[in-house]
Amino acid sequence: MAKKKVVKKAAKPVKPAKAASRVAKVAQKSPKTVAKKKPVPKKLAPQKAPIARKPLMVARKPVTVARKPVPIPVPELELAQRKKGVRKATISSGIHEDNPSRKLGRSRIPIDAPLDVVFQNDIQAREAFMFLGIHSIRDLEHFNPDDLVLRLTGPAKLTVGRIRKILAMNNRCLSNDEQFALEFQELLSRPRE
Repeated sequence: MAKKKVVKKAAKPVKPAKAASRVAKVAQKSPKTVAKKKPVPKKLAPQKAPIARKPLMVARKPVTVARKPVPIPVPELELAQRKKGVRKATISSGIHEDNPSRKLGRSRIPIDAPLDVVFQNDIQAREAFMFLGIHSIRDLEHFNPDDLVLRLTGPAKLTVGRIRKILAMNNRCLSNDEQFALEFQELLSRPRE
């Protein structure tokens, strides 16, 4: 049999540069990479129940609330001098009276409505308007209630006075009106000066 030749492979030589570079890399590691390693846990003593901690007070910025501006009274002359494009409602919207009075609200009839249509069921009111010469709501709203009474009752009082005088001149009188008739006859019998 033939003997086998044993060939020994030569061992690879260790490169000193590579080995040195590995050691250098470990030495050059930054403290961050060293700190990343987890520390070995220490044996902990048995803990008691956790203590309730108070919440930390965080300083906050003060919150500012926007306040409405205080309305400044505007003189009437200045209101009249404003531009035409500015609506009056926006100018006076901030101005309020101390004691706001109750308003009637929106009108249910137009201002130029004829009184005959509005008061069609009230014949006496229509006669009064005809007597006064009033034809529309616009004309009627100019009158004060007392002024209307004077205008309506004034002619009636004058008419009753004329009736009493004519009866007295004819030796007559209304019920319980004899005293007026006598005074009026006496006044007529006096000579004029």
